[in-house]
Amino acid sequence: MLELIAPTRCAGCDLPGAVLCERCRAATKSIDARWACPRCGAPFGYLTCTECWNRELTFEAAIALGVLERPLSRCITLYKDAGERRMAAELGGLLAQALRPWDGWGQCVVAIPASKAAITRRGFDHADALAAVLARDLGIPHVCALSHARARDQRGLTRTERRANVASALVAVPGVLLGGQVLLVDDVFTTGATLDAAAGVLMAAGALEVRAAVLARAW
Repeated sequence: MLELIAPTRCAGCDLPGAVLCERCRAATKSIDARWACPRCGAPFGYLTCTECWNRELTFEAAIALGVLERPLSRCITLYKDAGERRMAAELGGLLAQALRPWDGWGQCVVAIPASKAAITRRGFDHADALAAVLARDLGIPHVCALSHARARDQRGLTRTERRANVASALVAVPGVLLGGQVLLVDDVFTTGATLDAAAGVLMAAGALEVRAAVLARAW
């Protein structure tokens, strides 16, 4: 009855029928990990990209589901800012498929938490919900190991400002036990500053290796 009154619409094209229709799923500019930078996941071929040449990163590798372009970018926006929570299962499932090159790797999944202000604004922690789906699909534990000390919203900040903003912004949750291999999850990889800071906190808390999984790679 509810579908008759307010039918489900595709997050990519807004046509009724499914949360993400087959046409938009096919139109998503996916990134094949075999042809992406092994450090940051940028889709420029399987070699260390120019951004990573002279840069120290705490996480060992990154895989992104796709490029931050429509329809994927619209799916992420509707999920985060329009409350379309059903996208967590859809996007989490697609990300799990993108992580097949890492089959068998990882002992737990940890999300980069949203700030308290963002959770209040949205009503939920989008990255944590995504991590829960991913952990279920991968068959490994979902651990809430990070929390915010302080930070501004990253949107609208320059690369330099992003790096300064995340310094000391994330802290480990006291008493959390981490496995040796930690899969760190976020929605968008922009500069990698947040992922790098989070990986550093996790390593200090006992992780032996951290890899990153994100929905979209921006450049």
